[in-house]
Amino acid sequence: MKSTLLKMSILILVSLSVGCQALKMDYGQPAAQFLEKDVAALGQKYLGKKITIKGTVTRTDVSDPQAGWIHLGNGIRCDFSRLPAMAQSKKPGDICFVDGILKECEEGNILLESAMLRDPTAPFSPER
Repeated sequence: MKSTLLKMSILILVSLSVGCQALKMDYGQPAAQFLEKDVAALGQKYLGKKITIKGTVTRTDVSDPQAGWIHLGNGIRCDFSRLPAMAQSKKPGDICFVDGILKECEEGNILLESAMLRDPTAPFSPER
């Protein structure tokens, strides 16, 4: 009985955690916005928060139908696993705005998870 209750409690906490991240992505405003060239230098304090990056697509990887990746300049990887069709819409050379949770932030290794494309006409004020 205790074991089952403990497992259920853990499951509920994990579900709430994942659900909160999804809500943050769908409805939350970004904590900061960056040009791709500035993320490594200025983004560290935004780890775990939703940010926007404006950058140029260097390549896309949609070889796995359940996943999708857009790579921007300066080693930025954007994980579109929630929305792989969105990743397919971009081609190398395209300029795009990507929202996501900043998970890694060091020169040449920047990761946005739960990424999604942002409306290019939405307000954009990059950190400098």
